[in-house]
Amino acid sequence: MLFGKIYLIPSFLGENNPDIIPDQVKNKVAEINEFIVEDLRTARRYLRAIGYQKNFDTDVILRELDKHAAKQNCQQLLENVLRGTDCGIISEAGNPCIADPGSEVVAFAHRKKIEVIPLVGPSSILLALIASGFNGQQFCFHGYLPIKEPERSKKIKQLENSSQRATQLFMETPFRNQKLLDEVLKHCSDETNLCIAYDLTLPTQFIRSKTIQGWRSQLPDLHKRYCIFLLGA
Repeated sequence: MLFGKIYLIPSFLGENNPDIIPDQVKNKVAEINEFIVEDLRTARRYLRAIGYQKNFDTDVILRELDKHAAKQNCQQLLENVLRGTDCGIISEAGNPCIADPGSEVVAFAHRKKIEVIPLVGPSSILLALIASGFNGQQFCFHGYLPIKEPERSKKIKQLENSSQRATQLFMETPFRNQKLLDEVLKHCSDETNLCIAYDLTLPTQFIRSKTIQGWRSQLPDLHKRYCIFLLGA
């Protein structure tokens, strides 16, 4: 029996902006009847925003990832794919499987020899990296840093040291951005370069690279912003 295919479907990085999603993605999504999603409500809203016309009550299957499960029941999530039906995985923001659930399902698909097809769309991590002016040949994304001290300050110093060899990218929840920025400025050397990028692809987009010393003289308001931080040589 031929298996179905899994399509990794990009989403918006903020408010609905259908133009940011390529037509080839919209056209492929229009052909799919089954999706694995993080949240049913936002997935339906996203699909409608990009022009998806199928009836959610009668024609579409939406399977929700369990964010609290230590291990996803991948066999159950992909039961129809194993029978030959194509399926899409939709992220809450940006691309699936990067700082997002979904990688477990994709890993299971590879073990079963199911074809996985990534579709092109916005990634805050890559957009911030290419716009930073930092090393794009060698870089590392760390996701969220430790919350508690002294682990957090130690991690910041480690990232600063590593930034001499490779760009270091990390993020924080929107309501803790300002505190993280304060700690980066506190623990990093004056000459270290820091890029702050937030609201990428939105009308309020901000991307700026300066030294730590330069940032100390003028701090941006990062409260409730979707932000990526980069340390570079």
